[in-house]
Amino acid sequence: MVSDTEHIAGVQDPTAQSQPLWKRARRRLYRFTFTKRKLSTKNLDRLCREYATAERTLVIHSEDVDYKPHFPNAFTVTKRPDKPADMHVDLYYRDLSKIASESYPVIVCTGLLEHIPDPERIVADMRRILEPGGRLVISASAVFSFHECPDNFFHFTPYGFKLLFKDWTRFDMLRGSSQPFETIGILIQRIHLQCDIFPLARPFIELLFHTIGILDVFVVRQYETRQFLDERSRIDSMLPSNLQAVVVK
Repeated sequence: MVSDTEHIAGVQDPTAQSQPLWKRARRRLYRFTFTKRKLSTKNLDRLCREYATAERTLVIHSEDVDYKPHFPNAFTVTKRPDKPADMHVDLYYRDLSKIASESYPVIVCTGLLEHIPDPERIVADMRRILEPGGRLVISASAVFSFHECPDNFFHFTPYGFKLLFKDWTRFDMLRGSSQPFETIGILIQRIHLQCDIFPLARPFIELLFHTIGILDVFVVRQYETRQFLDERSRIDSMLPSNLQAVVVK
């Protein structure tokens, strides 16, 4: 399966080189795409733009977005030995315990929480590292495909986030990253990315995931349940691909 940290085009299958040329050609046809960028990336770009700061920032794992223009004073941490970073850690980021308490005013963490088997532990670690009143800018999977398995443990709801951050002072922001038809487009792209599909169908599927989000202009209001379709259950997005939050220690 394709790693989320790689560009969509040009991903290499380690078993491909041992196969006959015709099988390699067929595999490429079944996986070919014109799209070089994931649709979900623009929502991470928006998050970074909105909460950009020149303050000292601990950037944890946020490899699917170019955070550098927005957090120029960043100390970077990753589990991936092939990625340049200021600190390389273990698979589940237990090495964050080596970072001093109350040492950063801002932490940015995207695309990681769903890959941690004990998210309460890493949330507590980030709270410890933040200065009093410090901010955590975080994004994690909600309605999204399985990815980077077997290390894909949780996908979150707003209520899951509120439970995880119950000991923090407040949310400055909690929202879905995408609108419902946009999310369907993101999921169709993931099907395109993570499945072998008959080659003649692939361009039509690619056109579909680029255009289906247009239907969001017709969505007037959204609700988080069918139990009562009124103000009690109004929500910004009932089908987001990710949840995004800014949480204050």
